[in-house]
Amino acid sequence: MADLFESVCLNHPDTPAVTRCATCSKPICKRCIVSRNGVNYCSKACAENAMETVGQVNRTLEEKRRTDLRTRRRAIIVLLIIILAAAAASWYYNQNKSDVDRLMRKTGEKLEQNVKEAKETIQQGVPTSSKYKRNREALVE
Repeated sequence: MADLFESVCLNHPDTPAVTRCATCSKPICKRCIVSRNGVNYCSKACAENAMETVGQVNRTLEEKRRTDLRTRRRAIIVLLIIILAAAAASWYYNQNKSDVDRLMRKTGEKLEQNVKEAKETIQQGVPTSSKYKRNREALVE
């Protein structure tokens, strides 16, 4: 971009530019300046475009703020639910410790029994003289 002091106004080629439009960066002289909220523009159209853009940016930022707030609120609610569930489980365990321990022990025993039965079923299904079984056993040894 050329130096401002070497530029001339696009509307008045014989007049040196004193500033550039805040929207389109065109060089403009004192007579062409359209000033809004202390900002200089080359025309009413550029000034209106700038105001419209500011409004869109502000709406977008506000929507992002609301979305971030909802996300944080959801995270806090989920965290509270997890904490409450853990507290309820702890309270239940402390109130019924012997029942829970007995149930856990019984479940572990049943699981071990199921594993043992599954292992026996698999072993019965594979013939002892299987070439495949011998090859696999040879690999292990």
